Amino acid sequence: MENKLLTTDGRLELLKDVTKEGLLTLTTADIRGNSYHVFDQAPSNLREYYQLGFMHGDWTHIVYEGERFQFKETMERSNQLANSLVKDYGIKKGDKVAFSMRNYPEWMFTYIAVTSIGAIAVPLNSWWKGDELEYGLDNSESKLFIADEERLDRVKNILPNLPRIAVRSSKPEYADIDFDKVIENSNTELETIIEIEPEDDASIMYTSGSTGHPKGVLLTHRGIIFAPFYWITITTMGRLAETNNDESTDSESENNYQNATLLSVPLFHVTGCHAIFLLSIAVGRKTVMMYKWDPEKALDLIEEEKISAFTGVPTMSSEIVEAQRKNPRNIDTLKDLLGGGSARPPEQVRKQKEHLPKTNPGIGYGMTETNALGANNTGEVYVQKPESTGYALPLLMALKVIDDDGNDLCANQSGEVCIKSASTFKGYWKNKQATDDALTSDGWVKTGDIGYLDDDGFLYINDRKKDLVIRGGENISCIEVESSICEHPSVLEASVFGVPDDRLGEILATYICIREDSTLTEDELSSFLAEKIANFKIPTHYRFQKDKLPRIASGKIAKIDMRKEAVELLKVNGNIK
Repeated sequence: MENKLLTTDGRLELLKDVTKEGLLTLTTADIRGNSYHVFDQAPSNLREYYQLGFMHGDWTHIVYEGERFQFKETMERSNQLANSLVKDYGIKKGDKVAFSMRNYPEWMFTYIAVTSIGAIAVPLNSWWKGDELEYGLDNSESKLFIADEERLDRVKNILPNLPRIAVRSSKPEYADIDFDKVIENSNTELETIIEIEPEDDASIMYTSGSTGHPKGVLLTHRGIIFAPFYWITITTMGRLAETNNDESTDSESENNYQNATLLSVPLFHVTGCHAIFLLSIAVGRKTVMMYKWDPEKALDLIEEEKISAFTGVPTMSSEIVEAQRKNPRNIDTLKDLLGGGSARPPEQVRKQKEHLPKTNPGIGYGMTETNALGANNTGEVYVQKPESTGYALPLLMALKVIDDDGNDLCANQSGEVCIKSASTFKGYWKNKQATDDALTSDGWVKTGDIGYLDDDGFLYINDRKKDLVIRGGENISCIEVESSICEHPSVLEASVFGVPDDRLGEILATYICIREDSTLTEDELSSFLAEKIANFKIPTHYRFQKDKLPRIASGKIAKIDMRKEAVELLKVNGNIK
């Protein structure tokens, strides 16, 4: 029997089945002048949403190094901070509170506390330096900055009148503003219950723009809550589809232990914040936090903590597969090995099913402006369509593709991908022009990604608009070339981009990470690619290295930085004038 998730009609049938009663029932709501389907039983605001955590009170919520926090302890410490913010720092509804730190438990406590009192959470990029942090603090008009020692040191001489709270600092100079000291005498129950409407502002998350200052994405309580409810819905539909396809019961799928996830991506991005942190509260999932990404350490934690789900950038999933192949552990509890944030070469999907056949591969497509929602592809459906980033759930999420003039395109025609749902952002903070450029009056978010929808509503991303390489009039998808390169057995990862060329306008260059024992050459790889892609798509310039490719804070490959470096090297060598 064909999996119902493969067709639009099948997905609609499954959706109606799982939303006909209970927590996932649907209704419609008018949001900023447009009508959307929303979850009728969803909490009205994040403070109410967090109450779901108390349902799992004694269960483990957070594991960090040697520390463990139960769900009720998370809520109690968050309430203590919330009370201190109101009484000691005068934080009121609508005030912005910025925070920046490593993935510590205090990050979660802070987010919960700030949004519970109607204030606006402003999680800043923890990789930012002093000037960047100053911009975020100033642009957001934050009334308070909560940060770990390293981040506090970076802003020591910046905005001297801005109050601060120190997280996990050993320096005497920060002793009086220590996080634990700030909350130690506060009530563990929330004392001030502020009225918070679904469309009230909840968070400003900054996007990592390629040029100029980052843009602050203004998110609402309803938009944020919509995301975990959407993922719960799509997961429930997936299980129902599998049940319909196979009436047999897999006894191994019945666990007597708590579901758990490994947090290895930054919490200041929507994947870490929404898909891992916030979703885990609703489903009672243990969250194991990593101090620093290391695939060997990740496998140790998966084994020790009985991790059932992993979500990271695609390279992380690939590295787990590679590390497990070299040094096997008992990771039978791991059911979902998912990627998001960037394209995942189909070869990675095939390798995962080959080396870790008990795990479901998956990919998610979304952006900060959509609260991480857009399209999803997991399990056997993903194996059948590994080039696709997935589908949107009918009624709840809409996708379309437009041309340069804004006209809707038909199936299988490439153009700019647009997304619409109740999770759409409100606008860019203090940037009306950018808002008008990206958000249409009828609620569509223009993503800047180039792609197409097939006849069954599956989305295929070709490239970013600005990253599409045009070589002598021929459009080249960097993702396609990267995927082909990654099929070579000596290649671990690759990044492809365009560099200037006097004759053709642009030609392709690539940075490639190869296995330690590899002796792969340009000629060998070019010959390999010639069997897979047209000659004009084969890169002209190669750089092989044994080290991993450089990354930005979110864990994505730093393509912009590599392109700048490549252009300079080519100029020095006389390849570019």
